[in-house]
Amino acid sequence: MLLKMIQSATKIFTRNKSNQYYKKKKELIVEIKGELLYGIHPVRLALQAQKRTIHKIFYNKYSEKPSQLAEYAQSKKIETQMISRYDLDELTRQSYKYKDHHVHQGIVADVSRKYQTPVDYFMPQFPDLKFDYDQDLAEENFILLLFDIKDPMNLGAILRSAYYFGINKLIVAGDRIDLNGIVSKTSSGALEMMSVYAVRHTVTFLEKLQSHGWRVLALTVPNTNCKQVVPLNQIERRKKTILIVGSEGVGIPPEVLQVSDGGVFIPGVQNIGNQSKVGQENQDVSEKSITITQDNTETTETPEEEFDLESAAVDSLNVSVATALSIHHFLSK
Repeated sequence: MLLKMIQSATKIFTRNKSNQYYKKKKELIVEIKGELLYGIHPVRLALQAQKRTIHKIFYNKYSEKPSQLAEYAQSKKIETQMISRYDLDELTRQSYKYKDHHVHQGIVADVSRKYQTPVDYFMPQFPDLKFDYDQDLAEENFILLLFDIKDPMNLGAILRSAYYFGINKLIVAGDRIDLNGIVSKTSSGALEMMSVYAVRHTVTFLEKLQSHGWRVLALTVPNTNCKQVVPLNQIERRKKTILIVGSEGVGIPPEVLQVSDGGVFIPGVQNIGNQSKVGQENQDVSEKSITITQDNTETTETPEEEFDLESAAVDSLNVSVATALSIHHFLSK
């Protein structure tokens, strides 16, 4: 991939018709062999973890920490190039369209892509990516399984919390996203140190874990189709626990909830005394689902909950915050 940028800092001057001098900008052509990591911590941990091939590092020589990282990379025979902060801005902006501005902190690395290790399928283009239960998971005592987490900011925040509390491996299922530079930056580089596995047949995989003695729990809400749902602070801590976390929009699919051994939820201060009422209200709504037949086609609709304009309650946590609280509960001594 070739990226064309306008290099702002040059020493070429030309005279215009008004006899005024101005800096003449020239094009800077940069070849990217893989994808971009940006930020001090992602680049530093990528150098430390050695799980990616680092093709080249671009840095701003006027920034102290990026210059130190560049010197370290040079000692490892990694190519480096000094470019201006403006060019670093353009480099990240052209590579990632997710947002206009990326906080690169004066350093960007051209690296190989990071892939999830397939658990129950095979990627012929990457034959070295193989899963082995005895080697990869048998010695673990707590595992996160993220289902349909598609927002890179949420995924990165979860990875950061997980690594902070000592988790080095996790599993993703359902729809998933690339483990790119945005995820790595949001995780403060934790992605570079972790092993991420991917599952296609979630129910079958969970049943196999249960046969190996794992307890499967779902992080959910009080009213759900799990066998038993209890507050997080009442759940017994024990070894061999896998916690399923769903996306904020869709949540955990019913078939995955049904195979779990139970559910846990985090009660808020405002609704600690109203959990049974909340569950009853939601049950009433689900019972009012109606079936409409039009042109010999059946569709099922569920009436929307009434919008309370006067309510001042916040009824849920961000998925990354809820996950961090849950990890702390299960892993704290």
